[in-house]
Amino acid sequence: MKCPNCGKEVSGEFRFCPHCGYPLKEEEAEYYERMARKLRAMGKLKDAAAYCEKAARLKPNEYSHKNLGEIYYLMGSLHKSMYHLRRAIDMRPDFTDAHYALGITYYRAGMIDEAIRELEKTLELNQEFLMAHYWLGVAYYHMGDLEKSIEQFRKLLEKNPESAIANYQLGISLSALGKYEEAIKHFEKMAKIEPNHASLFYHLGNAYYQVHDLEKAKKALKKAIDLNPRDERARKLYSLLTEG
Repeated sequence: MKCPNCGKEVSGEFRFCPHCGYPLKEEEAEYYERMARKLRAMGKLKDAAAYCEKAARLKPNEYSHKNLGEIYYLMGSLHKSMYHLRRAIDMRPDFTDAHYALGITYYRAGMIDEAIRELEKTLELNQEFLMAHYWLGVAYYHMGDLEKSIEQFRKLLEKNPESAIANYQLGISLSALGKYEEAIKHFEKMAKIEPNHASLFYHLGNAYYQVHDLEKAKKALKKAIDLNPRDERARKLYSLLTEG
């Protein structure tokens, strides 16, 4: 027989190709795992999930459940994703990557308290998961806990100043607390990195309006309208400044 991976001749007694290590027997979990990875890379998520399920039945472990959790997340099947990620964590409580993935899945499902718990656990286990600070900032914002939201975005920027979107989100949280001067600094940083972010320029214009810098407010709002002519918020505020 020929190996389906490398094409070399292999004796039928082998379970794995002696040349490339590819599993030759379909009943092997490794065969299904490899097929799942291949299909996922091709974007065939339903087929990838089916192969991954077969692998998990033959050789259940934290990695097979983590892989299933990721695939079901990509498919939008959030409850199935949560189930498998929880199984992975049950098998290995210190599985940081699974805690992080579960936190984001909870957030996407609108389960904000649960998301915060998993994301905080992620950072407790491994401080290198810096984007957990970002998702915690977003989660706390939607919980209405603006102080904690700001704290998380600041921590992310302290550890990774390259996280441009954190400047935007931090500016949003600061504005919600009425800290417009500080918000402007972060909006301006984001504007230098992404000069075509329409919503950013609305928030920047509003922040300038709140601190009575009307010329800069008009300039930012005009850019927001140029980038997104359908932004009624920017249009109304710009009209107030130019026609009032």
